[in-house]
Amino acid sequence: MTSKIVLGAVAVVTVLTLSAPASASEDPAGQGVGHSYYNGDPVSLRTVGGPDYYTMSDPAYSGLSCNIGAFGIPLNKRGNDWGDRSPVNQETACVDGMFAAQRYMDMLRDWFGRDGTNGQGGTLPVYLKPDLVGSYLSGWVALGRNQAGTRWVTSLDAVGHKYGLRTFLESGSGWSGSSGGDGQEPQGLNESSGDIFATLLEHYVGHPATLDEPDYLIGEEIDLLGNGPVRNLYDPAQLGGQNCYTPYTTATGPQDHWFYLLAEGTNPVGKPASPVCSGPSALTGIGIRKAGKIFYQGVQLKTAPWNYAKARAATVQAALTLYPGSCTEVNAVKAAWSAINVPPKPAEPTC
Repeated sequence: MTSKIVLGAVAVVTVLTLSAPASASEDPAGQGVGHSYYNGDPVSLRTVGGPDYYTMSDPAYSGLSCNIGAFGIPLNKRGNDWGDRSPVNQETACVDGMFAAQRYMDMLRDWFGRDGTNGQGGTLPVYLKPDLVGSYLSGWVALGRNQAGTRWVTSLDAVGHKYGLRTFLESGSGWSGSSGGDGQEPQGLNESSGDIFATLLEHYVGHPATLDEPDYLIGEEIDLLGNGPVRNLYDPAQLGGQNCYTPYTTATGPQDHWFYLLAEGTNPVGKPASPVCSGPSALTGIGIRKAGKIFYQGVQLKTAPWNYAKARAATVQAALTLYPGSCTEVNAVKAAWSAINVPPKPAEPTC
């Protein structure tokens, strides 16, 4: 299964020369210092090797490394100091890509009790591809550059989106495909799940506004196509998306919109207002941590073929399980789905 944002061709940057790898007898782990473009200077990275040569590979999660070159070799060098803060430098792109991927794994552990995207301590490597515009998910997380070739696609939300897709695929009964009598709804639910996990990552890291700060936009830092963010969760229509659910939709907008309404409501203080498609004009959010827990637990109940009706039922059940004895969260989940035109099934649980 391959998921792509945008593909195209840009000029190739020079591939870094690889130094000799660390031997197996050397120290198994190191704490690298990175000089990033998106995440500040310095940042901390988990690496392996030493005392002279280090490899940008994470000792805590099997498979997690930053790979470069035609054969996807993990980046390694003398010393444990990486990058130069340049948006076009390949080593800096590895710093940002690994920082985001490592913090994503930490978020899964700290917020959801999950060990890696596969739940068993493993995940996919980052693979830098200088000829690629955008990113895609395959046997690795392929990250390219923006259309202008001025930045690598290694911001928190760009990387978090792809690892979020992998988390979705490895949750519940697995990928449901786009067939099975439910039209194309799984496509939009899959892609918007990546948006939601990416948004959760930004909030987990909590950067200041001068960096890749927590917000509800996707891709604003990478400027993929030269016109800012690619998606908007609080009002998808602002970027040509779809705010309201319609049967058999392939759009990402409805579930993105649902998540914002659940987390923040319609008129949150200090954050963008969000419209509703039907029902009451004012909704109160329950906070992004609670919304994230409910969304995550709902995804664990995923069965094929996945669709909006099942997503509503799963998140209602998740809220009942996570917050027994409280109606606030359950009713907020229901209200947010109704606000984007996803109705309840008969015999939906009451609180």
